[in-house]
Amino acid sequence: MFNTTASIAVQHLLFLFLLVIAPVWDFYDTSRLKRSPSSAGKIRYYKTLCAWLWIASGVAYLAVGFRPLLTISPAPGEVSWLFDHSWVRCLVEIAIGLFGAVMLLPVAMVVRKKLKNEPRKYSSADAMKSLDYFFPATWIERRWFAFLCITAGVCEETLFRGFLLHYFHVIPGTFNLTLALLGSSAIFGLNHLYTGASGVLANIVVGFLIGLLFLLTGNLLIPMVFHAIMDLRMLVILRPPSDD
Repeated sequence: MFNTTASIAVQHLLFLFLLVIAPVWDFYDTSRLKRSPSSAGKIRYYKTLCAWLWIASGVAYLAVGFRPLLTISPAPGEVSWLFDHSWVRCLVEIAIGLFGAVMLLPVAMVVRKKLKNEPRKYSSADAMKSLDYFFPATWIERRWFAFLCITAGVCEETLFRGFLLHYFHVIPGTFNLTLALLGSSAIFGLNHLYTGASGVLANIVVGFLIGLLFLLTGNLLIPMVFHAIMDLRMLVILRPPSDD
């Protein structure tokens, strides 16, 4: 682990990377993929995204340590709007549960049709045709996409929840956890510029909900699994490649 001065310097650089470089880089890289959505281009994109996510996460763990990134324990009085009112906490838990249920509903429908041997219409997949350039279309693309989903679950939670909550709350010394959560969620949304303005807003909300899950459980492993499952569900929803 770095010494204190070096650690703070590295955290500042990592913050700037997540705030400016990563979203701009991903936006242009995704635009490049959109112009030429070949199989080789998709795999290159998946590999590049996985590489920088793992490298950035490794830097975060070296600079901050595992425990501060993987666990969180709000001080008494912090996030009082959530922890001091049982009805608010209950509503938040219901909201997170409903979000998970809605996200997994298409998967449940696929499983039901499979068990009943009913033909699939792939209506959910057809609704996302505009993102065909990004989604996998061959078996090798699906394998890389699965690795990307797992990478996103582990690394995006490490960076956008674990690291950014720690950074906003500790380094400036003036952000309470609520503001830290809002800031980290906004940057999480910006890192999904390729989804357009509505996608950025949706990802800000998703980031906020997953951040609340982190605060409620105190352990980042649960948001990691939650995030990975949400991404992996796409492999069930998407039309599988033809075997011919």
